[in-house]
Amino acid sequence: MKKKKIVKKKASSKKKVSSKKTVFVLMPEKGAPIVHLELAVLNGALCDPEGKDGCSSFTLSMLLRGTEKYSAEEFHERLDFLGAEISLGKYKESMRIYCAVLSEKLTEFLDLLEQMVVFPRFSTEELEKLREQMRGAFTDELGSDDDIADRRFQEYLLWGSAYGRMTSGSLQSIDSIRAEDLKAFHQTYFRVGDFVVGASGGFDKRVFTKRMEEMLKKLPDGSAGKKSAQEPEIKKGKHLLLVDKPERSQTQLMIGTKGVSVENKDYFPLQIANHVFGGGSFSARLMKEVREKRGWSYGAYSYFRAGKKPLYFAMQTVPSNKDTIPALNLMLELFRDYAKKGITKEEFEFSKKSLVSQAAFLQDTTRKKLDNRVNEIVLDLPKGFYDRYQKTMASITFAKVQNAIRKNMDPSRLFVLILGTVASLEGDLSGIKGFSKIWKRSFDQPPTDLSKATPYIVSKS
Repeated sequence: MKKKKIVKKKASSKKKVSSKKTVFVLMPEKGAPIVHLELAVLNGALCDPEGKDGCSSFTLSMLLRGTEKYSAEEFHERLDFLGAEISLGKYKESMRIYCAVLSEKLTEFLDLLEQMVVFPRFSTEELEKLREQMRGAFTDELGSDDDIADRRFQEYLLWGSAYGRMTSGSLQSIDSIRAEDLKAFHQTYFRVGDFVVGASGGFDKRVFTKRMEEMLKKLPDGSAGKKSAQEPEIKKGKHLLLVDKPERSQTQLMIGTKGVSVENKDYFPLQIANHVFGGGSFSARLMKEVREKRGWSYGAYSYFRAGKKPLYFAMQTVPSNKDTIPALNLMLELFRDYAKKGITKEEFEFSKKSLVSQAAFLQDTTRKKLDNRVNEIVLDLPKGFYDRYQKTMASITFAKVQNAIRKNMDPSRLFVLILGTVASLEGDLSGIKGFSKIWKRSFDQPPTDLSKATPYIVSKS
């Protein structure tokens, strides 16, 4: 008897997709003359292929540069004829398409939107135009001290995490992006189950839902799944990067440490705490000490950046060369005191009252409510997070704020970036205390792993 031959099936190279469906957030207003639309794709720059940072951004931009039916010029002529508006939102964790159109023109507009979302052309000619425009934008960024400082701060502070790769890409990465990359990105991530469709204003709910379902069914089925990335790790110790740019009379001074995610239970207490420390008010400590008392800078601020993961907490100011090191030492001292002692009861009462009042403006229009609801879905926040925002803020106690500060504000883990003319600062660098390593890079050098770079100065702490 012959042995039955066993044939092993080859593993499929195709990525499995789930059977998820499009999520709708609909807020019709009878008689409203305008419809606001928001289409969110549940992935963004975190999905950029290795070495092709900016691929998601380019894919989104190319949707407005011609379709299978219309050239770029024809597409925009039709958009102008309808009097409609389209803008794009490019983020690490999502891609957004924002639209506004007269209710009476909605049917025609959705036909045009279908061409844009489902049948983009991705022509090589338009891609080269976009690439050239982006080169110009990156060149302009190098000429802007605050823009290039912010870019380098994020790239180095978040080094090793996908969150440290810039959504827009870089001068180096955009040259590697080809039309085939954009087609593949669109095919992979623009799927029926990867969309959240939001609409507010004057439209018929049933008719709109049916039309959008017909549109999105023309895309690949299922979902690619949400891309996740590791939480950025802020290294132990205090580290300083000097970003050298010639002939600067001022510096961009930025200080970063670990942050918290929006869903963290300390998020709301820390919003109250930060409003006291450096949250944009003229009564904030940083503003009073750096600007009002000493006149070292026009402003001094602190803020949190977060997505699904906590990204960072940052402080920044723009002092003159001679005031840079004194401003750095002062801000570090203020932060140490803040981390150790927290805020006063009087500061707490003032900050809480102010933020509770401001929270009312988060939900004061249907358009804002729509955007908030889409954000809840994109960021996996609890449903009604923004509906409860003001009430949640009002429930925060002084004890919760003090505990959140002690738990999360860590002066032993700091990354400092100073962008300016290093030669004009060298005489003052000896006044910096407590930094284990200092590096120096030119403002136009691509980022690199500082742990493998030779330190510029090792300070005597």
